[in-house]
Amino acid sequence: MVDEVPDGDEVPDGLVLRHPTPDDQRRVLAVMDAWWAGFQGDAGSLQRSLLLPRLFFQHFTASSFLVERDDGRLAAFLIGFVSPSQPEVAYIHVVGVDPSLHRRGVGALLYRRFFHLAAARGCRRVQCVTSPGNTASLAFHTGLGFQIDPGDTTIDGVAVHRDYDGPGLPRVAFTRELTDRELTGPTSPPPPPAIRDVRVCFLGDSFTAGVGDPAGLGWVGRLAARTENRALQLTAYNLGIRGNTSAQIRARWRQECLPRLSEAPQARLVLSFGVNDMTHDGQGLRVPPERSVANLTALLTEALPTLPVLMVGPPPSGDPGRDERVAALDEQYARVCAAKDVPYITVFAALQEQPSWQQGIAAGDGAHPAAAGYEQLTHLLVDPWRRWLDDPRSGCRER
Repeated sequence: MVDEVPDGDEVPDGLVLRHPTPDDQRRVLAVMDAWWAGFQGDAGSLQRSLLLPRLFFQHFTASSFLVERDDGRLAAFLIGFVSPSQPEVAYIHVVGVDPSLHRRGVGALLYRRFFHLAAARGCRRVQCVTSPGNTASLAFHTGLGFQIDPGDTTIDGVAVHRDYDGPGLPRVAFTRELTDRELTGPTSPPPPPAIRDVRVCFLGDSFTAGVGDPAGLGWVGRLAARTENRALQLTAYNLGIRGNTSAQIRARWRQECLPRLSEAPQARLVLSFGVNDMTHDGQGLRVPPERSVANLTALLTEALPTLPVLMVGPPPSGDPGRDERVAALDEQYARVCAAKDVPYITVFAALQEQPSWQQGIAAGDGAHPAAAGYEQLTHLLVDPWRRWLDDPRSGCRER
């Protein structure tokens, strides 16, 4: 028997779902190499065989699942458990699906069943890992709402933890917060809340535009994707222009933002700039610090009477001299925003210490990060961003 079935998660015809028993261990080990089609060769085969000792089929059966065909052949499995050390965390250890059933929703079904089980046992998030280079696994997990945790290096633009499972065994780590519906269960749902139509202009430079991100999302696209709120319909306008200074951004904000926001029931403005101001153009700084601060002050004075504003501080860009100037400008910007009661998120120090940011710059154009860096920047922004959407005056500074 398995736990109560969540709405819409019935097993497809011809398949049977149950919890495993100790006798199932050998059956699972027997199919793993065939299903993974030799991924990572002999070393990968050995790693997989060591992943599932018998104890997982003795002590974690109630939180794991097997799927069989009507004729008894193994079709899929998920081995997971609730963490004894972190009771709010459930962990998915190993999952496998017969390749003939790929894209049939069987893997997603197992994950949803596990989410339901974890929520029923008091968990609030689910974690798991995968191997670098397993692009199918990366796409599957991110498609189910998992976020990639910050790592200490990057591989192919993805944040990775070196030696995560031992020397020479790097891993990509994922975390997924359980949704309100998963936590409260499918029965007696609350009445649907009124939908808020919120439209936001993101006004800035190349970092706002997401330059360097092969996925084309940058932090703006990632932030919009993580605005999971059934009571909010977000329209995000990315108005980042590569090379723009504070003077250029101030000059164009009305013409570009007001037509997009004039009919919005709830309109907002997010600002992010400063790196280009602190860049030498051969004759000096493109915009001296005092002029840059004056531009920000003037822009806020012009915008605040009609729009709630959030500001994201400038990030490091890999040039030591410029970064020193940007760090000082970041402090000045923060003081201006505090005086105007504008929430300010400073990201400079945290990103300067983040390997994924620095490695992306070094491997790219020398100024902009890759996907993993933008993922880390988004990680810094997402909580204050969500609070600001709920309350535009939710704090004057975030670190």
